[in-house]
Amino acid sequence: MTQILGCINLMEKGKDECMRKRLLALLALAGLASASPSYANWTLNVGYHNPMNADLGVNFLYWGSQWNFEIGIGWVDADAKATDDADETEKDDDGVGLALAGDLNVKYRFTTGAIAPYIQVGMGAWTSAAVGDQTDANADLGGPFAGIGLMLGKPNFYVYAAYNVDKNENDQVQAGIGFDI
Repeated sequence: MTQILGCINLMEKGKDECMRKRLLALLALAGLASASPSYANWTLNVGYHNPMNADLGVNFLYWGSQWNFEIGIGWVDADAKATDDADETEKDDDGVGLALAGDLNVKYRFTTGAIAPYIQVGMGAWTSAAVGDQTDANADLGGPFAGIGLMLGKPNFYVYAAYNVDKNENDQVQAGIGFDI
């Protein structure tokens, strides 16, 4: 404590610029260390068709009072081909491809209890890339979607199921399991 008071005295006299910077850094760290913890209410879930159009996805869900925000990325397709044309009569079709989907959505839970029906609206996106004999890359906003669902549990552990329809009137059933992080 006497060092801090001594540094303040030095700052008043303007003698040591380096000591002033150290004192400010020390005060900032002390403020962060003594602050109360904040709880962000984020959960992690693994879902089938969540995000929309993904076979399997990983999602971060903000668990609010009744409004929930979710962002996710999921695996759609991976493909690797290698052909060996010894006679060279046909064209080789060698390549590697990957397709991913993602989405952002908002859920409104009608209750805050352990059994909560909800509605959701969101925006999907996807991207794909292929390298090899047929190189290609593509990205697209998949468009809006909406659905209804049921969430069972609380943020520490929950399961969910939903039915969604996208802008092209394609429908998908989502299901998954999540837990508090």
